[in-house]
Amino acid sequence: MTITIKYFGLIADITNASEELFNLEKSDFTTTDLMQQLHEKYTGLQNVSFAIAVNKSITASEINLKNNDTIALLPPFAGG
Repeated sequence: MTITIKYFGLIADITNASEELFNLEKSDFTTTDLMQQLHEKYTGLQNVSFAIAVNKSITASEINLKNNDTIALLPPFAGG
């Protein structure tokens, strides 16, 4: 299963990428599983707060991911 992860702002700086394809080894992979793997791969993410969007919908709960999902890691935005 393959998903696309999009990084914005400080998160893109930490990962040195704006987007990456991520291959998942199991079919019952969740957003929590993904965050654990990303924290291991990019240790700088552990100290950054961000929202998670799955297919353009921000989520605060654990979601099962599906093939071809698009995940966005969104840092806090300042308005004005």
